[in-house]
Amino acid sequence: MRIHLAANFGGYALARALEARAIAAGHDVVWHGSAEPDPDDDYPIYAVRVGKAVVEDQDAAVDAFGVLVVDDVLAGVVAANKVNGARAVHAPSSAVAIAARRGVDANVLVLEDIAYEPSAWEALAVFMSTSMEHKVAPARRILQIEEYENSGTIEGWAIQLHPVQESRVYPPES
Repeated sequence: MRIHLAANFGGYALARALEARAIAAGHDVVWHGSAEPDPDDDYPIYAVRVGKAVVEDQDAAVDAFGVLVVDDVLAGVVAANKVNGARAVHAPSSAVAIAARRGVDANVLVLEDIAYEPSAWEALAVFMSTSMEHKVAPARRILQIEEYENSGTIEGWAIQLHPVQESRVYPPES
């Protein structure tokens, strides 16, 4: 698994700790932050770098996720989501990370700089190991989001299933 990782000054220490854990776990980590902590850096450039790298890798069929560690976590989410194809979320716990992966196939995890390192690592680990649910509704919603990103409209893409597939997805009606 490839992890694109960056942090601003506030999140630098936690991001580097997560980088060390990820490398020790055998992941391919690409650092997109500054080489040294810089008190004058800003999160938008890192959010865009991580988002773009993840989308490019995923478009090339590379198993990749992004991690951004910043002091203004919600602003980091907004900035990363400006990248077409990035679905960034703040997941301060494993439960939220699982929900984000299952429901919207999130591909960028944004963590707050004050997160407790073991908890941040746990959230990242479940984020990477959880897949999107294989259900029609979440897939349809993601297609609608992508349609809006690319065309500025939502025409209501329909996902058509063969009747045999439908019976596997939904319980038969009584």
